[in-house]
Amino acid sequence: MHIVIGGEDEVAFRLAEELMEEHAVVLICPEGKTGPQTDRLDVEVIEGSITSDEVLNKARAGDADFFIACSETDEENLVASVLVKKMGAKRTICFLSRPGFERRLGADSSLAEIFDIDQVIRPAEQLGQEILRIMMVPGALDVEAFEGGRVRLLRHAIEAGARITSAPLRDLAIPLGVVLVMARRDDEIFLPRGDTQFEPGDKVTVMGTLAGINRLLFGFLRGTETARPTRQATIVGGGTVGTTVALGLEEASWSVKIIETDRERCEEISALLDKTLVLHGDGSDIDLLEQEQIGEDSVLVVVTSNDEKNLLVSLLAKSMGVPRILTRATTQANERLFERVGIDVVRSARGAAIQSVLRAVVQGKSTLLAELEHGEAMVLELRVPKGIEPIPIQSMRGPRSAIIGAILRGRRVIVPHGGDEVQAEDRLLVFCLERDHEQVAEYFQTHIAKER
Repeated sequence: MHIVIGGEDEVAFRLAEELMEEHAVVLICPEGKTGPQTDRLDVEVIEGSITSDEVLNKARAGDADFFIACSETDEENLVASVLVKKMGAKRTICFLSRPGFERRLGADSSLAEIFDIDQVIRPAEQLGQEILRIMMVPGALDVEAFEGGRVRLLRHAIEAGARITSAPLRDLAIPLGVVLVMARRDDEIFLPRGDTQFEPGDKVTVMGTLAGINRLLFGFLRGTETARPTRQATIVGGGTVGTTVALGLEEASWSVKIIETDRERCEEISALLDKTLVLHGDGSDIDLLEQEQIGEDSVLVVVTSNDEKNLLVSLLAKSMGVPRILTRATTQANERLFERVGIDVVRSARGAAIQSVLRAVVQGKSTLLAELEHGEAMVLELRVPKGIEPIPIQSMRGPRSAIIGAILRGRRVIVPHGGDEVQAEDRLLVFCLERDHEQVAEYFQTHIAKER
């Protein structure tokens, strides 16, 4: 496909890097913004404004299968999306950073309809919703929902004294309705097998139904002495992300405080929030944290726009005994760094936005549903070809890292085990390592028919 990307920050560069291997990508950057990051990309780079007719024509934007406007300016992204759609581009994706457009123009669907934009992406609000999903599951490190919530994914650290550490996996009566698809011990990723002996601190990823995952979580992953967490949280940073999280927690009847440095912003969010206590202050002020008894909260959410401050506040809170910390990072490198120094959950608005675009663009043999472990693993949706005979899962000889997490057969959701079969035209939710994803897609599209 011919894909045109307009932008100058990490979002644009990472999208170009992800898409350039299989598509013809053109990257439009403002003059003077090219450098080492663009030099290592195998894409056509054009310098200029994404709202310039001359630049858009040079990029052949009117012939684009996808035009992605992800510059740092909302107005430019909107104008460019309108221009390119009128030029004939098939699909347009527009990034918006500020909440102001939403207040003036209404919901995203109305905004897209007014400007004839196919998809509007608000990275900060997406990040807020992602943080909320994770917070709602005690101890979760990652939470995803597929098929309208009928299939779930959970990543969770095994707690001391958890039942799953008591014997090799084959000797444990793991609940029905769940499949263990991956585990990490320190820096090593491994796939759970019958002889796997889990240890406290291992991070496991599971797929299954909500009921099955809950049985596994509370019966096998959590320690017997684990206290029930209080529904009490403090949020440092009152921007779009922090406000989105606070609104969601209010609806779930949590007790919430927000600490924000900007007095004017404090007044704005106070008018939006009914029950949240808004404090004007610096979240890195240890005296303020102690005064507000942060150590008694069950969760701290740190989502300012400054990575160094987010890390400092998180480490202070950790030293004060906060049991669970969710932190924002603006770059993938910082996400990894924060996790290495012991921060429980690290997320970026850019990462969530990039996944949204990739899900929209990546088509063909597979559909990308989720990226895990900073892109080292993923969940794909694959359709079994027509005309094949039923194949028992235990007899399949696909790539080693491919694990079927769910079979979608019509309206049925089947969480498979060895005795289950894959049938023609099933949709499969398959976990695999990123390095194997092309082989996995090829196997289920073509080679599976040769299994019998």
